[in-house]
Amino acid sequence: MWLIGSWVLLYILSILTLLFGVNRLRVSRNSKKMMAIDEISVVVPFRNEADNLQVFLDCIYSQRYQPAQWIFVNDHSSDSYIDLFKEMDSFPIRLLHLPEEQRGKKRAIRFGMDHVRTEYCLTMDADVSFGKDYMKSMLLLPEAELIILPVEMTGKKWWQSFFTLEYLFTTLLNKGIAGWARPVNCSGANLLIHVSSFDQVDDIDDHDHILSGDDIYTLRAFRTFGKRVEIVENEALKVETETPETISEVMEQRVRWLGKTSHVADSLNNFLGIWAVGLHVYYFLLLIITFFAGVYWLTGLIIVFKYGMDFMLVKMDKKKPTSFDLIGLGLFELFYPVYLVALVAYLMVSQPEWKGR
Repeated sequence: MWLIGSWVLLYILSILTLLFGVNRLRVSRNSKKMMAIDEISVVVPFRNEADNLQVFLDCIYSQRYQPAQWIFVNDHSSDSYIDLFKEMDSFPIRLLHLPEEQRGKKRAIRFGMDHVRTEYCLTMDADVSFGKDYMKSMLLLPEAELIILPVEMTGKKWWQSFFTLEYLFTTLLNKGIAGWARPVNCSGANLLIHVSSFDQVDDIDDHDHILSGDDIYTLRAFRTFGKRVEIVENEALKVETETPETISEVMEQRVRWLGKTSHVADSLNNFLGIWAVGLHVYYFLLLIITFFAGVYWLTGLIIVFKYGMDFMLVKMDKKKPTSFDLIGLGLFELFYPVYLVALVAYLMVSQPEWKGR
């Protein structure tokens, strides 16, 4: 029983640390300032995103306020994207093409930023959607050189609920740790950057060979040079991105994320990853031991306990979790340790691609 008691204590302390960390983040906000929308340019790199760009453009057309420019950077697409930009003359939209000698999302972002003439640059992914008050909500933001804006992963298929919950827990972990120390993660799908500060700290030569990862390397560079980084929680500023359509695509995405995380070599982030994996391996071993010992009620009790603790964490972000969220949480409790093993195996045998490269 001491094995179970030890795990219960460690898990309670871990969840409480995150809960109090998120609350600390919310009550210790730095002063906010009025942001001039015309001092923001948006850079959207894309490659073969014709299926997603129409949704993105519709979101632009619905905005009550418009930034200085929406700069789309085509990274050598071969689909029919060009047909989607016929209405762009009515909006501050600019289409650029990445030079032939350059490749990849990181280079596309920097090429777009070379054409930015405003104080701030907002990077977004072409596969996100956002509400009509998104740009209006930019009017009031904390004073910082790097502002991490909210991203939610969504899905429709029942199995995608597992991965949407996994992404949510990653987001909550980031907020919880930021409440005590600093952010360890961010997403280039919704990231506001002070342009002159970026020019000072950019270290692309160190990581140009790593697939994607424009976001977490930017966070590392800003942190290394002591720039102020803030996390913003605002539903109106949230963008949504769909979970990949197949499990193999999801696994490739996660492997890419693991690759860039390990290369960044953030000791705090690495410690948190090891701690989380260790707690879940411990949990899985307890399930195996109690199940094969025939103590089925205790196996069920451990699962219910963990479900309840994780549900408390989910409630920090979702005041009214949906049935989709609850299904995802159930899948998470049953299969997350198995998923970790599968992820490691996939990492060892696969060579992940990004946008066909």
